[in-house]
Amino acid sequence: MNIRKHPVVRKIEAEVERTVEDFGYELVQIKYGGEAGGRTLTIMIDREGEVSAEDCSQMSRRLSMVLDTLDPIPGSYTLVVSSPGLDRPLTRDSDFDRFAGEKAAVRHRSEDGARRTDTGLLLGLKEDAVVIEVDGEMLRIPLAGIEEAHLVYDWVAEGGAGGNLPQEDES
Repeated sequence: MNIRKHPVVRKIEAEVERTVEDFGYELVQIKYGGEAGGRTLTIMIDREGEVSAEDCSQMSRRLSMVLDTLDPIPGSYTLVVSSPGLDRPLTRDSDFDRFAGEKAAVRHRSEDGARRTDTGLLLGLKEDAVVIEVDGEMLRIPLAGIEEAHLVYDWVAEGGAGGNLPQEDES
């Protein structure tokens, strides 16, 4: 995938991943952003089953010690450790097969160089391309052109917001 990483992320990624895995979690994503006085380092973790708020809190304390040693960011910043949630980012090639059968959105550069986002049923990874079904059509999106991808939770199909509202009487 063609995801650009901030230099801070590149500097800490290996050590953060090792620490996260040592405690039985998977590193999903590291994001760094903001401006002086409001910088945030967000580390997303996952594991089989659920990741609780307490899990995130404990991992935050552990990662804070590691980051204090690495000192990757001059000045102050906020460390946020979270679970992926329902709109989990797809950050590794293996994620596209792991979550095949789920609805996903893929932002990418098309062959003509235009940026576009396609949302549909994720079918998996085939020969360095992500395959999704959009409105009955199979699309092959080369990994090299993918800028971002994530799962899309269908609230209506799952009986969530709007999915279980009573219908108005038409009489």
